[in-house]
Amino acid sequence: MESVQRSYEDFPAMPSAVFRLMGYNVLDAPDETRSRRLVMWIYRWLCTCSHAVCVGFMIFRIFEVKTIDSIPLIMRYVTLVTYVINSDTKHATAMQRESIRNLNKKLADLYPKTTKDREYYRVNEHYWSRSFLAMIFIYIGSSIMVVIGPILQSIFAYFTRHQFTYEHCYPYFIYDPNRHPVWVYIIIYATEWLHSTHMVISNVATDLWLLCFQVQICMHFSCMTRSLEEYQPDRTHDVDDNRFLAQMVNKHEYLVILQNDLNGIFGGSLLLSLITTSAVICTVSVYSLIQGLTLEGITYVFFIGTSVMQLFLVCNHGQQLLDLSEDIGHAAYNHNWHKASIAYKKYLLIIIIRAQKPVELSAMGYLPISRDTFKQASRLMSVTYRGLAMIRQMIE
Repeated sequence: MESVQRSYEDFPAMPSAVFRLMGYNVLDAPDETRSRRLVMWIYRWLCTCSHAVCVGFMIFRIFEVKTIDSIPLIMRYVTLVTYVINSDTKHATAMQRESIRNLNKKLADLYPKTTKDREYYRVNEHYWSRSFLAMIFIYIGSSIMVVIGPILQSIFAYFTRHQFTYEHCYPYFIYDPNRHPVWVYIIIYATEWLHSTHMVISNVATDLWLLCFQVQICMHFSCMTRSLEEYQPDRTHDVDDNRFLAQMVNKHEYLVILQNDLNGIFGGSLLLSLITTSAVICTVSVYSLIQGLTLEGITYVFFIGTSVMQLFLVCNHGQQLLDLSEDIGHAAYNHNWHKASIAYKKYLLIIIIRAQKPVELSAMGYLPISRDTFKQASRLMSVTYRGLAMIRQMIE
């Protein structure tokens, strides 16, 4: 039994669905009712306003200074500041709605239309794997546990010590159960929940859009390589040969343009994300070390693992793009061009020359994203972590 070949709409369905968890609809759903759109708009407005309120209180507490009176709290604030910068940068990237839609439409138009073409392109092999989807669910789940962990601890304290401790997620708000009514605690917790939703979804969903587009471009490069390797030119059908190779040249040029569009949309967030993600992972690691084997410490450990995996996935797809764009030059040289005409060989030289400069996933043109980038980020994380751990020991 033949497997059903994925349509293009299956690929952006994942990032679209994740963004809708914060009420943001990047691609307008044609079957969405007006009332549903209104509800989603209100929900998104609440997430955005809650985020703004929490960031405002965070800045106030930093300038106030006196409430930040311990090493664990300092590490927590450093973590929160870097994560806010990271998520807000990605949120600003996702606000380029028209640019994302235009790139999505171009890739949709380029996507193979018939079942036979989709089989040749091996579209199912490029679809989101189960392990990748599991990683996304674990990332969102660990983030949810960071938010609901305090109330779970408060409930546990109520049943073990007969005292509800009124713990909440972030240190921005100071709640005193002896002075403040319960409804204030409920509002604080709801605000922090929406604030966390805004940050987590902005962080992961923007990278999902990046990977969705990058997978498509890699798929086309891979198919171009196979087409060149399998093609058998001959002087007896020179016109068909030249037409085939002219299509390859034009497609190669078009894929480079699409990659430049992708870099233009996501390049800025990539550059800042590499810096802030490394900082977040380091500070969260030190904070988890300080916390020990508590519910909060364990959830932060899961969060660290999924954050590292998220960074690796982006760098790994950048490496795939580098390799596949180089493979086109190898395929052009290695396929059976000896029987081809002079005109065909000239076209072939265009492809080989262009392939000498690999197509890159680039952070604003300053830094190509690849596995080497991940290694460099890992070294930076390792050095920073050791430095922060040493400072903690010296203070203690």
